[in-house]
Amino acid sequence: MKARTIALAVLLLAVAAASLSAHDMFIKLDNYFLAPGDTIQVPVLNGTFAKSENGIEFERVREVALLGPTGLALPVPRGWNIARDTTRFELVVKTEGTYVVGIATNPREIVLKAADFNAYLKEEGITDILARRKRLGQLGQPAKERYAKNVKAVFQVGEARTSNVSTAFRFPAEIVPLDNPYVGQRTGTLRMRCDVDGKPTTGLTVLVGSQKGHEKPRERSLVTDAHGVVTIRINRSGKWYVKFVRMVPVSGGDVDYESKWATLTFEVR
Repeated sequence: MKARTIALAVLLLAVAAASLSAHDMFIKLDNYFLAPGDTIQVPVLNGTFAKSENGIEFERVREVALLGPTGLALPVPRGWNIARDTTRFELVVKTEGTYVVGIATNPREIVLKAADFNAYLKEEGITDILARRKRLGQLGQPAKERYAKNVKAVFQVGEARTSNVSTAFRFPAEIVPLDNPYVGQRTGTLRMRCDVDGKPTTGLTVLVGSQKGHEKPRERSLVTDAHGVVTIRINRSGKWYVKFVRMVPVSGGDVDYESKWATLTFEVR
């Protein structure tokens, strides 16, 4: 009986950990280097960078955007489907160049127990809200959050590197590459600007991770400078992500907090 109780406790802890980490959303391509005319399968992971926990219904999507050599477009994704907890859709790219594909979701609401919410704030580097809850004596209170996710991926088609990757999509939150990742990785550094509501955000905690194969991603924390920019040192090959969460308290409404999430991925050969 005792062993059974311990096993149940371990299972509940695992479920709780999974639910905490299941906030993240990424566009994580199988291959970031393609040929002109390829049909691209675009996987959308909702969970962690290593594993998707559930799919995203198309009804949740506010906008799909594609930036290429000829500018920004709003394509209609083909074959949107959910299989094995991962969403996939298709795009066709015909011209050589560097592309950015992005998805913005409509807001949703969630209620979290106090311990779960505090752990999530710590995990995602939302230290200002965590400090505020501590200062106001709210660490023992549950929280209702309204959140929306904004995800992007930078990929290369053919050999021609194009310079307009730094064009902003004007998502509610987004990471804008100031350097082309497929040029910048050769110099060892990449600059990324973090925008919220169309404006660079200062003092924002940004998490940067990289993954080779199926290993657990290696992650480190950076903080945006006075121009809302972080400089990332590229020190190994693999698939990379950059992410942040901007959260603010809400007074007099139906929710306690509103958060805007942004992620961006690319690959280093």
